[in-house]
Amino acid sequence: MSNIGKIANASALLPIRGVCYEPTPSDDTAPPLQRYFDSDYANSDFPLLWGKANSGRGDVANLAGNVGVNFLHLYNWSVPPAPGTPPGPYQRNHLPFLDECHTHHVKVFVPISNYFLEQIHQGNGTTVATQISAMVTEIYDNKQTPHAAAGIWGIGNEFDLAGGFTVNDVVTAIQYLIAAEQALDIPPRARLPITAPVSFADPGGANKPGIVAIQNLQAAFVTAGLQAVWTDRFIASVNPFNDGAYLKTYIDNIFPTAFPDLPFFFTEMGSSIPGGGGTVTDEHTQAKYVLSQLHNSAPRANFMGTCVFQDLDQSAVKTGTEATFGMSKYVTPLSYTHGTIPSGYTPGGGETYRVDTLQNKPLYDSVKTVYKAT
Repeated sequence: MSNIGKIANASALLPIRGVCYEPTPSDDTAPPLQRYFDSDYANSDFPLLWGKANSGRGDVANLAGNVGVNFLHLYNWSVPPAPGTPPGPYQRNHLPFLDECHTHHVKVFVPISNYFLEQIHQGNGTTVATQISAMVTEIYDNKQTPHAAAGIWGIGNEFDLAGGFTVNDVVTAIQYLIAAEQALDIPPRARLPITAPVSFADPGGANKPGIVAIQNLQAAFVTAGLQAVWTDRFIASVNPFNDGAYLKTYIDNIFPTAFPDLPFFFTEMGSSIPGGGGTVTDEHTQAKYVLSQLHNSAPRANFMGTCVFQDLDQSAVKTGTEATFGMSKYVTPLSYTHGTIPSGYTPGGGETYRVDTLQNKPLYDSVKTVYKAT
């Protein structure tokens, strides 16, 4: 029996047909000398990547209309400005991106990224609390309902592997989030669900990947006095890359045995090249592997759906297999137009960014086959 309906605004996500969205321009670079300051492109500084206006590439419209995507898993959300004011230094305005997503019936995973959890861990919690308050204010925009495209709060990624922060920092960020909502007098029925993705690590080889990390998170909720938040708002999420047959067993047996009442979804699912336990050797076998994953991970009971990792090969900022997960890739040779970051923005005001021409990989068709059918 599904418990999804017991969590406010959770049913609006169903069924999750998601993609991990990171539209990195081909001239970006990896930290510490990152070309564009961070990897947040879902904002008013980069509209030609995600929007169609002014001859933009129109990623959101393409993913929604051509592939059937209705959920975008983001990883970075820079501190926004106060509503109605231009972005200050190192701030970005996400409302135009959210408006574009709403136009195409796409919900957004709004991330409080690992950066903020690391800052909490380093003793900068007071600053982070203010930054999270700005994010909450942007999502609600001085109203008592969230932006129509905002789907769920995502707290970090894989705290069980991160090293720079712990499960306790995840809980602290959630406390800051709740305090910000209370300060804005957001009613409980309007508050978004919360998740905190964990890896598929399996400590001790017990054939329970992700389970221990989620159990540790639940214990941290209880210690912090957040048991009601766990019951009323929390949706679990894990990042599996196993084959389709295993994912079916995980969804139907392994996870519900450990957490019979807890809704969950996959925040990352796919395969690198090579990968898939040796079965993936090229783009075509990658597409076949992920097609099986998708066929075996249809939403059912407390399982809400999945996010394919990811929309674009990250070959500009990653190397080796980490750069091969995408549904699309830059064309060869590179071809692009340019957008311009608005003048006055710090950093990069007046500088250009690439709007690359992309080529669909066979994986694109696998995702389209399943998502458009549902």
